Amino acid sequence: MKLKKLYLITHLSLAFIILTNAQVNVPITKSDLSDITREREFIKTMNIHLSQTWLYMVKDNTISSNKILISEISYNSDGLPHKMSFFDENRKISNFTVVKYNKQLLPFEEIRFTADSLLINGIMYEYDENNLLDKQINYNNKAEVISVFIHNRTNDSIYISDYDSNNNLKEKSIIILENLNGMNLIKKTLKLDNNNVPLQKQVFEYDEMSALHKKTIFENGINTGYKDFVYSEEGALIKSSFYTADTKLISSTSYEYDQYGNIDRIIERAEKDNNTKVFMINYLTKTSSVK
Repeated sequence: MKLKKLYLITHLSLAFIILTNAQVNVPITKSDLSDITREREFIKTMNIHLSQTWLYMVKDNTISSNKILISEISYNSDGLPHKMSFFDENRKISNFTVVKYNKQLLPFEEIRFTADSLLINGIMYEYDENNLLDKQINYNNKAEVISVFIHNRTNDSIYISDYDSNNNLKEKSIIILENLNGMNLIKKTLKLDNNNVPLQKQVFEYDEMSALHKKTIFENGINTGYKDFVYSEEGALIKSSFYTADTKLISSTSYEYDQYGNIDRIIERAEKDNNTKVFMINYLTKTSSVK
């Protein structure tokens, strides 16, 4: 079973463009909601209960003999990540995140802890009648609210207002959507300060199959670079590359899949220092490895 865009949401979801401190996928658009539902059902069908990400370093085409355990994700019976643990170089947990879900199987709280279970911070999510994100509430290690994102929607745009703990507007973001082949896709994102001065703009371009093939980034009105995306014949993302505005390659990321369509290898290469990181992902069931 090949997955056309199932795991693409992990890398391209708007939740990670706008909500940079989130670690789980949260539906911003109807397309996001559809992708999240399909991914959940796939994990549940495959009976995956654990995934581990290991890191190998490569320098001058020589791979390190040491592998580093980066993270471990535990899934519940609904196919949803309910605990994400992150490790230090000694394979000891440095921090972990617990995720709670509502009756619609969407995350309503994401809580980060230290290795000894002290609160670091957290996020609470509220949704509208269509199960799309309506509000994000961020709190600190004292459970005090430090910021709130409010979403207001029109037919073709989402307006996100970022307020501090005193309800003062800090920044605004606008997500401009377009309907392509019956899908709600992101055409452009804008980040503005509280005086409506543009801070950042991202422009998204899609191919005839509605797959994202280019993202151009502007900072303070200046083109600072772009990313392009390459897909396999089955529609799976196999490579993304980041270039400067004058087309100089900065870095690239390649994706490889197992026979079931799960991403099982991610290769990140930085051109500047000739370093490559290879992330190996193992998917486990309760009885055996899926790989």
